[in-house]
Amino acid sequence: MARLSLRWLQVVGVAVSALLLADSARGTSISWVTVGNPGNPADTSLFGAVAAEYRIMAFEFTNSQYAAFLNAVDPAGVNPNSIYNPAMGSCRGGIQNTGSEQGARYVAAPNMGDKPVNYASWFDAARVANWLHNGKGNGDTETGAYTLANSTVAPAPAVNVGARFWIPTEDQWYKAAYYGVGLNGGSGGYSAYAHGSGNQPAAVDATDEGVGRIGAVTPVQSGHYANFQA
Repeated sequence: MARLSLRWLQVVGVAVSALLLADSARGTSISWVTVGNPGNPADTSLFGAVAAEYRIMAFEFTNSQYAAFLNAVDPAGVNPNSIYNPAMGSCRGGIQNTGSEQGARYVAAPNMGDKPVNYASWFDAARVANWLHNGKGNGDTETGAYTLANSTVAPAPAVNVGARFWIPTEDQWYKAAYYGVGLNGGSGGYSAYAHGSGNQPAAVDATDEGVGRIGAVTPVQSGHYANFQA
C-alpha cells in the first residue's frame, strides 16, 4: 500500500523506526485516541474496515518512553533479546546507553526525548505491549499480549486472546490514520492524508541538534511528535 507512517502501538503497532500501540483498557500514561464507528466500510484500497471500537496511541512512542521501558526491564544493561539496538545511540537514533547506575543507564539524547524511537523492530514493539499488559515495572516481556519465548525473528506470533495492548492490524492503523466520520457530508470516508485533510502536509525534519524544522523555520511550534506538520 502507498500510505505509510512510523507509529506503532494499538496499543501496540510498530514500524521498524517507531512504535504504536492499541488497547482495550485504560490506566496508562500514554495518550490514547478512541476509534469508533465500528463496522465502517473499507477504502477503495480495500483497507480500513474494522468491526469493533478500539483505542490507538495519539502520538508515536518516544525515545523517552522507550528509555523508560529499557530501564525497567533491563536495569543492568544485559540487553535481553536485543531490545536495545546499538543504532539507537547513533545520530539517527535518540537513546544512549550510558553504562551508568543500575536502572538509569538508558537516557534520551539531548533534544531527542520527544522524538519517535527509531531502530525498533516488530518484536521490540511486541515486548513493549507485553510489558504494558503485565503492569509495566519489571513486568514480563515474553508473555501476555504475545507469547514470544525469546524469539527475535519471523514468523511473528498472533496476538493472544485477552490482550490489553497489541500491535494494530493494518486495517486498524489505516482506519485510525485516514477514516473520518464527518467526511462526505457526514456519511464517513477516507482522507488523502493521515492528518485528516486532502491538503498535502509540510515535511518536518530536524537540525543536527535534534530541533524540529520545516524548511528554514525552526523550532517547529506544532506537530513535533509527527513526521509531518498538520
